[in-house]
Amino acid sequence: MKMREKDFNLKGGVLIMGSLLWQDYLKVAGDDIRKTWRAEHLSEDKKIIVNIPIRYGRFSNNYNIYTMTFSKQLSKNKLGTGYFVPFRKPNITTKTELFDEATALSYAEGMNGRFTLSWATLGIIFNKDRIDKHLKAELTDFWKSKVTEKNNFNNLQYKGRDRETPCIRKNGLINFSWFKPLDNRQEELLNSFDFMIATVTLPTPYPTLKKLSENVRADKSRFYFIENYKNGITTYQDIAIINYLNHS
Repeated sequence: MKMREKDFNLKGGVLIMGSLLWQDYLKVAGDDIRKTWRAEHLSEDKKIIVNIPIRYGRFSNNYNIYTMTFSKQLSKNKLGTGYFVPFRKPNITTKTELFDEATALSYAEGMNGRFTLSWATLGIIFNKDRIDKHLKAELTDFWKSKVTEKNNFNNLQYKGRDRETPCIRKNGLINFSWFKPLDNRQEELLNSFDFMIATVTLPTPYPTLKKLSENVRADKSRFYFIENYKNGITTYQDIAIINYLNHS
């Protein structure tokens, strides 16, 4: 006899730090895959801007641009900003519902329902002040089974420099403490959530400021840096990039 899946009651959402926030299409303009995902799965009007350790640290061969990665190297005074966007579904009550939300994110990212591809892994972070330790252990085992099921996930690769600590653990947990909002008046609200999931991209060697800035200048199709900046997704590098472009 099959055992019924155990119920729980958790609030969660997605941590977004790139084009998932502002680009409506996935492959071609007009497919509206990301726009539809945001409308059906997220409460965009309730998004919270958060401080997160991100940088332009992955070179995308598909677009010839540097995209966003987490970085354990960044100190507290080098944080960037992204958004925590709650799920439209107010409570996640089973592992199946958690899986469904993660799978929907995977399709919006072009990962075709997978938790791990060559360039990224879906990670999760729990609010240790809210979630029961036994439930956390159970969900961590569940998440690990999904990110490792195809045997192509190696968390030790998730760093941009040899001596840097990987930004994701081998069980798929994002290797940071619970994030804080940019506006401390929203801290109580953010802390009322139990978990967040995010696309953790695989870093490539970090570019120099000159190389990164010239890459931003050459991006005449996606305008990735400009769109991020316009939409409040920032890094500690932004002012230096803008200054370089204005004076070269």
